[in-house]
This record gives sequence, structure tokens and C-alpha cells, in this order.
Amino acid sequence: MFDGIRRFYFPFVSGIAAAGTIWLGYFASRPDFGSFIAVFGGFFVFYLWVVFGKKEGDAIPARWYVWLGIGLRALLLFSLPHFSDDFYRFLWDGRLSVAGWHPFLHPPDYFMEQQVFPKGITPELYGLLNSPQYYTVYPPLCQAVFAAAAWIAPDSIGAGVLVLKLFLLLCEAGTLWLLAGARFAPKYAVAAYALNPLLILEIVGNCHFEGAMIFFLIAGLVALQRERLTLAAACWALATAAKMLPLLFLPVIWRWLGWRKGLIFNLVFGAISLVLFAPLLPVLPNILESLDLYFRQFQFNASVYYLLRALGFSLRGYDVGELLGPWLGVATFLGALLLALLWPSRKQRETATLAGAMVYTLLIYLSFSATVHPWYITVPMAISLFTRRHFAILWSGLAALSYSHYYHGVFQENYVLIALEYSVLWGFIVWEIAFHSFPLSPTK
Repeated sequence: MFDGIRRFYFPFVSGIAAAGTIWLGYFASRPDFGSFIAVFGGFFVFYLWVVFGKKEGDAIPARWYVWLGIGLRALLLFSLPHFSDDFYRFLWDGRLSVAGWHPFLHPPDYFMEQQVFPKGITPELYGLLNSPQYYTVYPPLCQAVFAAAAWIAPDSIGAGVLVLKLFLLLCEAGTLWLLAGARFAPKYAVAAYALNPLLILEIVGNCHFEGAMIFFLIAGLVALQRERLTLAAACWALATAAKMLPLLFLPVIWRWLGWRKGLIFNLVFGAISLVLFAPLLPVLPNILESLDLYFRQFQFNASVYYLLRALGFSLRGYDVGELLGPWLGVATFLGALLLALLWPSRKQRETATLAGAMVYTLLIYLSFSATVHPWYITVPMAISLFTRRHFAILWSGLAALSYSHYYHGVFQENYVLIALEYSVLWGFIVWEIAFHSFPLSPTK
């Protein structure tokens, strides 16, 4: 029976997924939101049907989905990201490092104003950057990969992007391999990660280093499940060196591990992080300045932040956004601490319990954040695969609505679609918590 299923079902799924991936990676246009959402929406519905709806998929071994997931991402190795221009800053930072300049020392504006041009730093590349007036914010692991891309491909944007994508492809392959071998992951987790269109598009397709963070976070969870505390702390430090978001999980991990093991974990994590972040300590004020500007000035696809901003405007008559950012940052930190105290009981030492606490910590963070780019959703979506909650999977589809803000090539947020995105999301979260189930039973 399996031979028949393998002969027809798996090639069918692979073909449809490959067609959707190629279109999104090579032919989709951010200003053409209509065609994008039609293809992405169809791909996402097909994805849900494969992962949660089709009994035929029961007979497909997890390793097949591992290879399919790797293959789909490999299809995008030679595409230039066209839904995000962050990769230009990645190459800028890398070229500075190779030329002997600390990438955190000056914002790009400095080089144009002073007419200083290290090797590879050109007015042409500068013209492609977003936010050139700000210091970079990318942590040391990212900077190491940026530098490797600039060293291997010093003069070519396309070749430099290929190096970045190869690194992220390796991270994604590692994540799929870990999911296939994790005893605490449900059977459908590999397929759910391998075929998710947002993950495919945003990590390898658009070169976002959430893919590296996801790999090291999941490696850390697997190490914790195997009671390899030092390895888990090292993985967590590497995840933080890719994106600093895992710092939010430290209280939850400490509570989940208990006082003694939690202290050991955090001490090892701190020591390794100190080594990894040591090159950034001399320029710490520049990093803090950029982070402060991020919380105060950047706004995109927010939920609670936009509601409070509208309320503040109606009460005070002016935009209170710059005041809201820092206060909501404090609220996020306090929310993470409160969740750490209330969520993981010492009697519930299953890894899924820790993963659940991490997902809700991310929900707090993203709900209070002023900026919620689509690729931010890849992290809770990946971690949620170890839990009974599926709202982050739904969110990974709804997040595509935020691409409407670039319709016709002009940035203008569509608040109707933002309201639709978060109304559906929060309605589903309430439903899922109330009924402890999912409308489609996972079959794999």
C-alpha cells in the first residue's frame, strides 16, 4: 500500500509545493499584493490540507518530508530576495568587517558624509540600504556569516546572497533533522515545518536569520530533553548570538529547570554569551542607541500597540508612540517574568511544557511590539510544533496580509487587513484555549 501512496501522493504534494515555492521566490512582486496573496493563500490552504487533513500522508516517513523541505528551500538559493531589502545591510556589514572596520562603529551615513570608502563600500550599495542613518543591530553570529559572505564574494551581491542562503539552508536542514528525531515532537511536526510557505519564503527566500535562531533554539530544547545542560546552554547562547530574542526565555527556563539546574544553565549561558558578544562590548552605546530608536520610531503591523496609540491620540490629541514603545518593552519583560512564575510547574517537566511557555512569551512580546514583520512569526510557529497549540501555525498564514502595506510600491498600512489578521488570530486563540483542541485533527 505504501508503494502506491508514495508513487502518486508524495510526487503530487512535492510538485504543488515546488510550484508554489518557485512562484513566490522568483515571480511574486511585493507591490502586486493581489497575485501574491492569491498564490500564497492557495499554498497555505494546500499546506493545511496536507499536514492536517489527508490520511494518505500517514504512510509517508518523516525523512521524506525532511528531504522535501530541504529541496524546496534549495530551489530559492539563486533568487534575489524581493520582499525584504535587509540583505543589503548584511553585505554592507560584512564588507566593513572584511575591510577591517567594526560594523557597529559608524552608521552608513558616516561613510557618505566623510567620503570614506573601505573596500566594497560604495555609493551604489549605500543607495540600496534601508535606515542608513542607524547603527547596525545584528548580533555576532550574524556578523560572522556576513563577513564570510563578503570574504567569499567581495564584489558580487548575488554571490554574497548565495553564501548567506547556503548558511540558512544548513540551519533549516538541521532544524528538520532535529524535528524528525525529537521524541517529544508530534508526528506531523516535520511536515508542518517542511511545507510551511512563510518559513520557506522568509528564511532561505528572504535571508532572515530567524532560521539560525530557530535551529539553535530547537537544538537547545532537544539537549534539555536529553538532560545535556551544558550543550543546551551553549545552543541557547548561539541562538542569542543570532537574534537576541532568546534572552526573554531565560526566566522560563530557570523556573522549569529548578533553582540549582537553572542557575547552572544561566551561568554557562552567560559565560558563553560573554565570549560571543565580547567584540561588541566597546560599541555597546551604539547598539543601545539603535535599539532605543527601534522601540520608539519603527511601527509596522502592530496590534496592542496600535490600539493604545489610537487611544492615546484620542485622549491627548497627539501621537504617543514614542512613549508607548519603552513602556510596552517594560510590560513585555514583566509579562515574561510573570509567565515564568505561573506557567511551568516542577511537576510538569515535559519539554512540551517549556515550549508552551516559550510560545506564550513570544505571544506577549509580539502583541506588545510596535513592529511585527512577517518573519517574526516564524519563531513562535516553529516552537509551537512541540505543543498542543496551533494558533502560531494559523498566524503564519495570516501574517501574509501585512504584505498589503506595500501595494503598488507605496508604503501605506492597511488597517482593515491588520484588524482582520488580529481578530481572526485572537478569536482562534480564545477558541483554542477554551476547547483545548484544533478543528482538524493532526494525522501525522
